[in-house]
Amino acid sequence: MSTSSQFLFLSLIVIWFISVLAFGATTIHPDEKKALEAIAESLGKKDWNFDIDPCSNKPNWATPKPTPLTPRLSIVENNVTCNCSVAGDNFCHVVSITLKGQNLPGTLPPELSRLHYLQIIDLSRNYLNGTIPKEWGSMTNLLNMYDLSLIFLIGTLPSNRLTGSIPVEIANISTLIQLDLTANQISDNIPRELGNLTQIRTLRLSSNNFTGELPATLAKLTALLDFQISDNHFSGKIPDFIQNWTNINSLSIQGSGLSGPIPSEISLLRNLTDVRISDLNGSEYAPLPQFNNMPLLKNLILRNCKINGKLHDYLGTITTLKHLDLSFNNISGTIPSTYAETSGVKFIFLTGNLLTGLLPPWKKNIDV
Repeated sequence: MSTSSQFLFLSLIVIWFISVLAFGATTIHPDEKKALEAIAESLGKKDWNFDIDPCSNKPNWATPKPTPLTPRLSIVENNVTCNCSVAGDNFCHVVSITLKGQNLPGTLPPELSRLHYLQIIDLSRNYLNGTIPKEWGSMTNLLNMYDLSLIFLIGTLPSNRLTGSIPVEIANISTLIQLDLTANQISDNIPRELGNLTQIRTLRLSSNNFTGELPATLAKLTALLDFQISDNHFSGKIPDFIQNWTNINSLSIQGSGLSGPIPSEISLLRNLTDVRISDLNGSEYAPLPQFNNMPLLKNLILRNCKINGKLHDYLGTITTLKHLDLSFNNISGTIPSTYAETSGVKFIFLTGNLLTGLLPPWKKNIDV
């Protein structure tokens, strides 16, 4: 072979190698394409065009970026996002699936577990039904699971909402930082294994049919920032282990089925900005817990919470407070004069208590 022929041969090899790198780096892995096909079938997703590479960022696979003329609605999104360098294998891998408000009528696909680099799932505001697949427990890279939030957006059709219980395998996703199962018909107890999700920051389980006591293992969720369990059928008392959640900002326990009184340990949660507790069961009453060491507190709603005793003077000196609701308790005495200092408060509700004395003339937005 002549020198020129050898040079041409080597050149062709180099060009081929470069093209493999270039085109391979923008092509989804074949196994993941097959997984997406199965996922589409389970979800009832009809408009994914598999003649186009799912990692191409082209229509059918990505919602166009919003413009001043075509703003994006936050409740509608159709995006498959890939990372072409996450594995170093010259293939792109799916790292995020967001299908918000797509009117999907199917079931939750076990095949999501075949996307080994998946980090974020959002299937919210759809019509999905069935149970949470236990296969999802193998998705160890998952960071966020918004997938079950507000599955049915308009109306009430129980047969089209998620049922069953939370599979214990979900606790295997040690990287999970957000789990939102709001507004479904998920039942049974919260698995004690959820206490293993020590990196979780948001746990929203409101508007379901959960029963039983809150497992003591939840005390280990010290990274929690947002905990919501309203509108359920739990039993037992609000556990005192909430004192471990020292990073928490938002706590919502309204109509949860839990009994009072509110544990005094709640006073240790200095980072609280939003506290919403209402309609506690039981017959045991206790004085209002201390909230004077919460410099960021904006909303304090303790409605029908088995509270007795007097109103605390300090509540009138919390400068960040915007909304105070202590209605339908057993609070007695008069309204402290310090409440005249609550210039930033928009609403104060004290209805349904045993308060005496005159209504202070200095506050128009107070309801007693």
